[in-house]
Amino acid sequence: MTSDWRTARDTALFKLENEKTPALRAEAVDALCDLAAEVARDLRPEFGPALVRLLADAQSEVRCGGVALAALILPPEEAEALLIRHLTDKDAQLRIEATGRLADLGRPSARGALAQAMRDELLSVRFEAARGMAGLKHSSGLEVLVEALGDNELRFRAVSAIAELGDKEALPALQRLFARWFLPAFDRTQVAAALVKLGDPSAAGHLFKRAARTWSVDRAMAIELLGEVKAPGARARLEQILKDPADLARGAAARGLGRLGDVAAMAALQAVLAEPNLSDDLKLDLAEGLWRLPGGRLLLEGLAFSSPEARAELEALLSEAPPP
Repeated sequence: MTSDWRTARDTALFKLENEKTPALRAEAVDALCDLAAEVARDLRPEFGPALVRLLADAQSEVRCGGVALAALILPPEEAEALLIRHLTDKDAQLRIEATGRLADLGRPSARGALAQAMRDELLSVRFEAARGMAGLKHSSGLEVLVEALGDNELRFRAVSAIAELGDKEALPALQRLFARWFLPAFDRTQVAAALVKLGDPSAAGHLFKRAARTWSVDRAMAIELLGEVKAPGARARLEQILKDPADLARGAAARGLGRLGDVAAMAALQAVLAEPNLSDDLKLDLAEGLWRLPGGRLLLEGLAFSSPEARAELEALLSEAPPP
């Protein structure tokens, strides 16, 4: 296993050095970042020698990959310093990447740098900075997040950031958006969940309606969000879906029950977990649901899978602390 990822890393670096086609070089740096994200954290410094090479490259996508790699492999304080240095880069794409990665670090010490980035001429940079401020529970970027609701590429993540921030000042903008015609299904469902989180319970009806439509593309998302927003009546509906062996959204219901945080749902999750011939995917969904409930992780230690990859996913899940 160790030699496999090192061989893949060296192959990607060789391609970067010798390939002339920009798209193929971009694929190589993406492969490097994927590998760094997959290996154990104590092995990530082995990617360090590639950083200087990537950040000095003439190709924008490669430099952006260097920024992404830095955020993955450097200690948080070093990554923060490096990312801040690139917030004013003349390369717009690099500024977007650096600001987004800085936002993802979630470090309060970066608040000043994020505030400065919210003055950038590009909405995409301002949005990433505002998203970072929302993650720090600071409302100074709310105006930018509301502005991003009008951008088709940024809207979905803007709604998510607004919901995370929880500032009710955004309610009117979300309500106007929810009422728009021709809003994509996933966007409308995301907005409905945000409205419920911000104190508009009427939008929960949309989630229940979408959860009942077996043909809708956003059904699984609506089912999981019913649990996340803790909609009244959600547990009964999610358990009904979970108990139906023919329902393709059982996994979403399991995850939703976990997000609901109601320990009374544990019995339903355990009952399905005891069924014979479950797929690894459904087992992992059930595991995630139980992992989020108090005492649920104790039921997962001996869970058997047919593939080592699924077992590795469970181990990764169990290595993390459930969200509060």
